Amino acid sequence: MSSLCPEHRQEIASSPQQALQHFKQCMSSGKLFHNNRDFKQACQRFSQALSVSQLLIDLRPLQGSQNYLSLKIAASHNLSASFSALGQLANACRVLEELHQSLLKLCLAPAVSRSLRIAALGALDNSLFSLTSNLGLAGKVDQLYKVISETDRVAELAAAQLLH
Repeated sequence: MSSLCPEHRQEIASSPQQALQHFKQCMSSGKLFHNNRDFKQACQRFSQALSVSQLLIDLRPLQGSQNYLSLKIAASHNLSASFSALGQLANACRVLEELHQSLLKLCLAPAVSRSLRIAALGALDNSLFSLTSNLGLAGKVDQLYKVISETDRVAELAAAQLLH
């Protein structure tokens, strides 16, 4: 994942609106590059968008009604698709594994807001589907059971903590 320059980091810390605009620009240009089959450039843009979304989550977990987790999920899925289009299945899997692991951690993080934990719990099914599809495509069938079991365990525990 590409890192953000210090100016963008400071921008995100001081102005989530400007950071959201930067995120949207990265996603938009990434989609254009992807649609024009310039997958390397698409990966760079989606990687920048992913960095912005993660910083927004870290610095401003839920500002107003904006759920930054959905931005991270969108950027991750687009980045994975662009890596897949480049034939870089290992990188595509890595992005989805990192996303899935971050969702699992959020589900169980007591210091994180309840609403963010519930959003992470709600995103687990789609994340698991994408990850297991890519693991299967990459021939990593032995990891499928482990990922599914861990996800089921975390989902049950998080649901018991958050919804009961």
